[in-house]
Amino acid sequence: MSAQDNDSGARVESAASSTSALKWVVIAILALVAMYGWQQKTSAEGELTAMRGEVSSLRKAVDDAAEVRKSSQDEIDRLKAAVADALHQVDEGKADVSTAMAKVSELDNKAAGLAKDNDGLKAQLVGAAEEMKAKLALADDTTGKVKAELDIANKAKGDAEAAASALRGEIDSLKAQIATLQRDLEAAKTAAQPAPANPTP
Repeated sequence: MSAQDNDSGARVESAASSTSALKWVVIAILALVAMYGWQQKTSAEGELTAMRGEVSSLRKAVDDAAEVRKSSQDEIDRLKAAVADALHQVDEGKADVSTAMAKVSELDNKAAGLAKDNDGLKAQLVGAAEEMKAKLALADDTTGKVKAELDIANKAKGDAEAAASALRGEIDSLKAQIATLQRDLEAAKTAAQPAPANPTP
């Protein structure tokens, strides 16, 4: 009876230890997966925010350059009209014509420079848009992987909970067996005690 008692106790302790170890392994796996998913999501969101800021800045720069170019072109047109008028009145405004021509040349050069800058900004905008698309695709891919890993972790959690439930059932069964054995042992001890001797009259 004592050997069977010891064997039952060892089985109970082993089952409890296995259940505890399995629970902590599942908790550790879920914590690692959650941390990795959160880091990936935070990193992707930070990169997307930065790219959107860059795209907004480039668009504003393009718009500003276009406005400056339009203003310069309007000024050029106005000065050209003044030059044409001055040519009709050469005798009255040769000095004004010379100054206006110099100004026109300066503004033409400025407009050419602005046009070049505008083209460069457009190219940067296109490049930034392509880069943002690539990063969005990468973020979507990462999100899909994280979701898949979370699904695996959830399945593992379900399997672990099922195993823990099965172990709890075995433990309850073992407890019932132990209680029965203890009752049998007590009955056997009681039966093994000698009957009290009759007192001498």
